[in-house]
Amino acid sequence: MAVRGWSRFREQQHLEHIDAASVDSTFSSNPQAREVFGTSSFTRRKRMSPADRRRQITVAAAKIIAAKGFWGMSLQDIADEIGITESALYHYISTKNDLLGMVIEELYDSSAADEYIYGNARGEDRDGHEFFYFPRFCLDNVLFNIKRPEMVKLFSILNAEALNPEHPAHLYFINRQQKFWRQISAMNWVLPEPYRTDINRFRHLWSLSMSAMDGLQLRWLADSSANLVEEWFAYSEELFPENVWEGFSDPSEYGSKDAACLLPKGLQSSKRP
Repeated sequence: MAVRGWSRFREQQHLEHIDAASVDSTFSSNPQAREVFGTSSFTRRKRMSPADRRRQITVAAAKIIAAKGFWGMSLQDIADEIGITESALYHYISTKNDLLGMVIEELYDSSAADEYIYGNARGEDRDGHEFFYFPRFCLDNVLFNIKRPEMVKLFSILNAEALNPEHPAHLYFINRQQKFWRQISAMNWVLPEPYRTDINRFRHLWSLSMSAMDGLQLRWLADSSANLVEEWFAYSEELFPENVWEGFSDPSEYGSKDAACLLPKGLQSSKRP
């Protein structure tokens, strides 16, 4: 997708440029699963601050859940991973379910993720109105997730497991999309027609984009040779065609001193009387 400024992000992120749209795919014909965790173990220190130990336990749990799933994980696995006794774990958690909550809230749905994903998609017009650019928001998700493949694998495994109503994360995943959409629909996205005046069309686009991203990330996990960023650029050619989305894709596209107020082009403008 030829968006002014995105080539700069490649340089900043040290990403190799491959024109994914001009080749069949960056996926291998003989794929091998991506290694998301190294073989090195945790530093085993007997004395740690409570905050550092809690963080160590949470990261260890993420690693084991990504390998075995929540049902396959035991608290003894966590204890063995970090070199403490199982009984010592109970100074920090009450149950296995508590540990799952820590992993989701502190590692996956983190403030660092939100700051990066939403922050880089944010822009202001000449009058100081805040807007968000949806194609850049999608790209930010991809750029952030390539730095944390272990979290992508963890989320994918938990999402599948949680289809079982008995899973402790069942309600979290069932309600997550609705919660996510409430947040997205309350933000002021700068959008082309027909999306800014038809909230249902925008919801369908959002749902399609997130579904495409989830599916692409699963393929990326299964193929260590795949280039997730370039594949997403190729997807973007279809999701956000330039003849429709030019000027609405990235904050860098709004830079002229003569640029107009964007208030009439925002999603929230369609909700005003």
